[in-house]
Amino acid sequence: MSAARHVAVVGTGPAGEGTAVRLLDAGWAVTAFDEQPRSGGNITRVRRDAPATALEQRLGKGLICGAAVLGVAGDGRVTWREAATGAVREDTFDAVVLACGAYDMHCPVPGTPAPGVTSAGALQALLKGHGAVPAGDVVLAGAGPFLYVAAAGLCRAGARVSAVVDRLGLADYARLAPAGAAIPGNALEFARDRATLARHGVTVLRGRGAAAVENGRLRLDDGRRLAFDRLGLTDAFIAQSQLPRTAGCRLRWHAPGGYFVAETDKWGRSSVANVLVCGEGQGVRGWRHARVSGELAAMALLADAGEHVDTDRARRLLRWRALYAHFGEALESRMHARAPVPPAAATVCACESVPLARVDEAVSLGLTDLSSIKVVTRCGMGPCQGRYCEPQVGRAIEQAGAVPRSALNQRTLTRPVGAGEFARGG
Repeated sequence: MSAARHVAVVGTGPAGEGTAVRLLDAGWAVTAFDEQPRSGGNITRVRRDAPATALEQRLGKGLICGAAVLGVAGDGRVTWREAATGAVREDTFDAVVLACGAYDMHCPVPGTPAPGVTSAGALQALLKGHGAVPAGDVVLAGAGPFLYVAAAGLCRAGARVSAVVDRLGLADYARLAPAGAAIPGNALEFARDRATLARHGVTVLRGRGAAAVENGRLRLDDGRRLAFDRLGLTDAFIAQSQLPRTAGCRLRWHAPGGYFVAETDKWGRSSVANVLVCGEGQGVRGWRHARVSGELAAMALLADAGEHVDTDRARRLLRWRALYAHFGEALESRMHARAPVPPAAATVCACESVPLARVDEAVSLGLTDLSSIKVVTRCGMGPCQGRYCEPQVGRAIEQAGAVPRSALNQRTLTRPVGAGEFARGG
């Protein structure tokens, strides 16, 4: 690769920050994009009225917040929408690093969508980004450690969290202990959050799952009913893979988590020259992995440009990356294994109102590529372009004993754009 001096970094969470800081230290120019009003991603999201962070100060005018990146081309072109005017612009860089993170989703639950029901991640994002504390009784349900993180944060902010319902049981967490033993920080954070919940009198139900939402109550699979004013559901996290698709990156099915990811080497290089993918785009493995993978992506760019790279530090980062990936995949595997099989009438594609039965019928015909199933069922034709139904369709293929063969085809841009918006962009 020719020497890259001006790099676009999409996303300013731990992965994007790891890349940007390392490249800035090396004297490279960095333009960082973030869709939120402030930097930080989902982990270190900064409120609008907070002082400038160290990263924001270093990037200066090179940080473009409130900007939705709509597409990336293999030649370094980045198409993005300007927040203030809505204009769509296009800039070209020597390389692009995609640190787009992940999003949470929940399995289809009978009775949803319903008033007061969102994802647990949405409740956390509103709290972190806007200081919005939900009123009334809050229940979080789904699977995995994130439920405790979100619930503890809500408690500390003054929310009345009445219950956390975790589909993973004590046996599931015990099976994760060997993989997590080398990462004591994870265990300490989990213990701290559990202590916070205990202090606030939050009921924690393990090994239980959401069965249905019925008139402001969550019915569990053991028949118990929990009243709520706000219900946050999160069963899994899915890697954001839309921008790698627009760039033409080769994808692979990530079986531990049940979604597609960009195929990369251990440094983050994708199948497309000058386009690197780091953080959760390699698989959902937590913020520690994200930060390490971000710095490794920067090192790859520096090495490819013939610049000095601290090989001792690189080796340490690669060892940490392997440890974080091992634990992350072990956790994903447990969560994926515990995900319920929805009833045939459950809606798997909300955009097009497609029930699971229609998807199962397509799979029974031997279809295992998502684009063919899209043609038959309309799953993925809606405005979300398959972000939420693709994992559900992939799981239906797995339930039939097959492996999803190829991902949904991606439009050139990840969101609809009017001709007038391009015109305003000049």
